[in-house]
Amino acid sequence: MDTSCTLQPVGFVKTLIERISNLGSDLKTDGMLQPEIQKKLQDLTKELTFAVESPRDALGRLAFVVREMRSPYGLPVRGQADEAALLATPARRLGLLSQIDQHHWAATPLSNICVAPTTKAGLKFMFDFMGPVFHKMPESLGKRSYHSPTATQGPLQDTYNTKLAGYDLIMEPQWADTMKDINLFMEGRRQGTVSWLKFYPFAENVLHNADVSDESVAVVDVGGGLGHGLIEIKETVPDIHGRLILQDLPNTVQQAGDGKGVFEPMAHDFFTPQPVKGTIEVLLETNVCEDNICAGPRAFLIRQVLHDWPDAECRKILEHLAVAMRTGYSKLLINEYIVPEVGASDFMVSIDLIMMGLSVSLKAALSPLLYRLAFGDVANV
Repeated sequence: MDTSCTLQPVGFVKTLIERISNLGSDLKTDGMLQPEIQKKLQDLTKELTFAVESPRDALGRLAFVVREMRSPYGLPVRGQADEAALLATPARRLGLLSQIDQHHWAATPLSNICVAPTTKAGLKFMFDFMGPVFHKMPESLGKRSYHSPTATQGPLQDTYNTKLAGYDLIMEPQWADTMKDINLFMEGRRQGTVSWLKFYPFAENVLHNADVSDESVAVVDVGGGLGHGLIEIKETVPDIHGRLILQDLPNTVQQAGDGKGVFEPMAHDFFTPQPVKGTIEVLLETNVCEDNICAGPRAFLIRQVLHDWPDAECRKILEHLAVAMRTGYSKLLINEYIVPEVGASDFMVSIDLIMMGLSVSLKAALSPLLYRLAFGDVANV
């Protein structure tokens, strides 16, 4: 899913703008807007909004507007069945259907995206798991005087009557299918964004002067989901030397499979000591590194993970990585959302709302730790 493009081609967008402009020539500045022109403007501007949305923003809008409407991941894309007729009005207003005539509807670019496995998984997670949380949110925040939720006290805990933190709850056996949906959705979302490898000089900054022995570790993707990040690295640098290691919780690693000949799957909880590391004891005693005796990973990669956790937990994650890094050799690569205080997109704001629902607070927008990491003040993290 390419989020850099719009749902409709530029020519279609241009035609809509011209039609709106033509209606403008019929308007009088000293009077009421004529009802027929008002209706045409409403329809055209709505159509223009749907046309210029990116797929990612459209899905963000859909997820928060529909709430309990379960149709987007079971929607007939063309037909005249009673089911389609029942869904026609709300689906058309959401941009999921276009009407051909009185009895026929057709798929739209948005509905075609909705039937993709990654999108279906994301919408299912939003409706089935997060939907009840969003409905509970006003009551939950109100009883806490609208203070930000904590990891174990917030809308999610009130909804599911639990004392567990959000991701601890999802790891419970009864939510196994939800966890699979999250993993699949996350990979689709990551694939739908501009790759960090497009703007970060990975080969120059990471691979230059790196250990090229067979047993060397090039990259450890911490909390790397299903491994698409490492696959992307391999596709970008086909001749990369060293091992690529995927780390995530056991169920996720199992879902990722055998690594497809690209990476080594490794079950690991990033709140526990990092098993892939250099021998930091040698460094502390001698401050030198000879004959590869303290060889460690060239880079730890942590992508879109820290915004899922409060600052205290983020520090624990980073502390375990810091201990495992080889001084003067290892690098820490953080690919993360930072929401601007002004002009944030609907999608970015929706991510913050999900984080608040999961009782992580408005993480990406307000976290002092993420801001310090983003702007280089690592010493004060």
